[in-house]
Amino acid sequence: MSQNCFHCGETIPLGFHAQLQIKGQLAAFCCYGCQAVAQVILDDGLENFYSHRTALASKPLELADDEITQLRLYDDPLLQEEFVQTVSVDDTQTSQQSSRQTSLSISGITCAACIWLLEREINRLDGVLSFSINHSTHKAFIEWEPSFQLSNALIQARKLGYQAKPYRHHEAKVAAIREKRMAIFRIAVAGIATMQNMMFSIPLYLGMYNDADTQLIGLFRWVSMFMAAPVVLFSALPFYLAAIRSLRAKKLSMDVPVSIAIIVAYLASSFTTITTVPTLESDVYFDSVAMFAFFLLVGRFVEMQTRHHFLTDDADMDQLLPETATIMVNGKPQSVVSHRIASGDILRIKQGEVAAADGVVVSGSSLFDEAALTGEFLPVAKNEHDFVSAGTANIENTIEIRVSAPAKSSRLSSIVRLIGQAQSAKPRTQTMADNLASYFVALVLVSCTATGVYWFLNDSKHVLAITLSVLVVTCPCALSLATPTALTGATAALRKLGFLLAKNHVLEAMSRADDVIFDKTGTLTQGKLSIAHIEPLSGQSEEHVLGIATALERETHHPIARAFDCSVATSASNLQHHTGQGVSGEVEGTRYFLGSARFIEQVTKDGFSSVSGAKESHSQVFLSSDQHILARFDLSDTLRPEAAETVRALAKRGSTIHILSGDQQSAVENIAEKLRIAHINAEQSPEDKLAYVKALQDKGRSVVMVGDGINDLPVLAQADLSIAMGSASDLTKLNSDAVLLNEHLDVLAKAFEHASKTRKIIKENIAWALGYNLCMLPLAMIGLVPPYFAALGMSLSSLIVVFNSTRLRST
Repeated sequence: MSQNCFHCGETIPLGFHAQLQIKGQLAAFCCYGCQAVAQVILDDGLENFYSHRTALASKPLELADDEITQLRLYDDPLLQEEFVQTVSVDDTQTSQQSSRQTSLSISGITCAACIWLLEREINRLDGVLSFSINHSTHKAFIEWEPSFQLSNALIQARKLGYQAKPYRHHEAKVAAIREKRMAIFRIAVAGIATMQNMMFSIPLYLGMYNDADTQLIGLFRWVSMFMAAPVVLFSALPFYLAAIRSLRAKKLSMDVPVSIAIIVAYLASSFTTITTVPTLESDVYFDSVAMFAFFLLVGRFVEMQTRHHFLTDDADMDQLLPETATIMVNGKPQSVVSHRIASGDILRIKQGEVAAADGVVVSGSSLFDEAALTGEFLPVAKNEHDFVSAGTANIENTIEIRVSAPAKSSRLSSIVRLIGQAQSAKPRTQTMADNLASYFVALVLVSCTATGVYWFLNDSKHVLAITLSVLVVTCPCALSLATPTALTGATAALRKLGFLLAKNHVLEAMSRADDVIFDKTGTLTQGKLSIAHIEPLSGQSEEHVLGIATALERETHHPIARAFDCSVATSASNLQHHTGQGVSGEVEGTRYFLGSARFIEQVTKDGFSSVSGAKESHSQVFLSSDQHILARFDLSDTLRPEAAETVRALAKRGSTIHILSGDQQSAVENIAEKLRIAHINAEQSPEDKLAYVKALQDKGRSVVMVGDGINDLPVLAQADLSIAMGSASDLTKLNSDAVLLNEHLDVLAKAFEHASKTRKIIKENIAWALGYNLCMLPLAMIGLVPPYFAALGMSLSSLIVVFNSTRLRST
């Protein structure tokens, strides 16, 4: 005797055994999928679900073995080398030292509910650290633990009814073309049906027939029914599929009322056509069905075109790298595929060619165009020992570079990864809008039901038309589009300017910033320090103390280290970095210390009574042993030419400007006086900076921190928004919310201005979407909005939001 599955009720295959103990009884299941679902229900403490359910649960969607096998191929390490990045994780709380990241292209998404469902289910997989989808491009960003198999996420997406696979620009382009062609085909079918139906309906609307023309009216209605059938069965199919997916997820999407409106209107009109004698009093709505689908498809097509345009913008950086490159092998040039270039290779870049990897110039000099990477339109000179970024174009002479990082690990690759990560994450505003749209759909359905009941009891002749109008006119498409289209446009515009958003909340935080705090060296100043004066102490020569200092600074990435360049420097061992204070190490068996006055005072027995004479505009660095102060170095720096204008612009918009620096008081005061900044704090340790920011935040202030050093990492992490300069270390950039890719500080002021503009446009979009729906809903409920006008108005509402957001594409 056959046995049925405890979960879904289907027959259990002969010989299959999958069981669980539920409420003291052994329950059998037809497959491991049903068993897994039941286990989740039990783990969540919801075993009473089986006692109170009124119907059997649905069976989880199962994939064919060959489809699963195909998706498992993406776990191959060799294949993953092409599209997966391994990222170090700085987390002392866990033993996890690295994670893996990649971008995925998702097909089958039609609305915010699809995104919500995918994000919820994939983020629940054990081993997935984060999964998020960009609403505008349908491009996903996923990060996972090394023990997790990427194919599990792809399989989960497929079970939900979506196709997910590693993002590749050429494949995304082909998919976009295919999507566009299918959309045009669906629009064409709906458009032809709309025109034909209107041709038969307009004479009725204009009163050109009377009740005596019943045969002609009947003929026109039968023809209209058949003409509308392809619209219902083909053109509107994406709406039904999206509605089913959202209902499975127990979430109301905008496709639910759309699908109900189309199906109910068509079935009711067909029933009237088939069962009643055609008269002028018996209404059918085939023309409204076709017109509604047509307008909605046109609106989504325009939205899709905008999305593809944004996708093209994001792909621009992917296309910067050449497919082939020339490396030197035993002194002879050899052409290779770019992704085979390895660290240490000598890469030859001719005039007009693009660097295929990061590297340092070892031979020759030239000018490079870095506009696509940094937004800097003037060419940059590159000489020996200078750094060349992958994706930059050589516009003058042939040079050779030693590869420091292949394309996959290059600065360009990091930027592309950060862009994908930022655009896939959702800011608070978008999450609120998506949730509001879901509640609004529920309001529409309740209002529609109430309207239908009222008109059925009072004037049943108009119940279908009015109910249909209520369903159609209030579709919250515009509300769901209000935020993502604006954010995507703003992000693309700022990237072209040279300002990279690495986190999702940047624009929102910038638009409401109360305080902007700058580090001094390398931020307000150019960070190109030079030694203005050396004062040897304790009888040492300038050459000797400079050699020791250079040895200590050789492995340091702080801007101060760049000032020390001495050919006679010896090597240092046992180097130790004292964050925010200085560095120490052993040179020829003696331990030396190099750093601020406060640091040296702590480690040496000498006092500072004999040390004086530095200019107020200079920064001071001291060299000592554990017994004596050996030298004082006076360092000079140059103020960035755009610093004054930037500070003035930020202050004008209402932000309070601060300088928070570890430098000497006199040097900081000199810069503050030139820039007219009243709030300054000098000689600050990382702990002091952290306490200063926390004190501002305790007062309810929103704080933005702009810095460039590793010693700024704690305060950058504490600030509501952290911005790293282009000259900052890679670690600082990766841990910041935004990165200024070039050295133009005035871009920062433009970014703040654009953030305010973005916030304004998002408010306009949301206000329009809510205002339109709230105004049209009562009009539709009292019968003043015909179905065809409801369809047109709903589509135009979405288009207005999309076109308004495109204003953000220009800065």
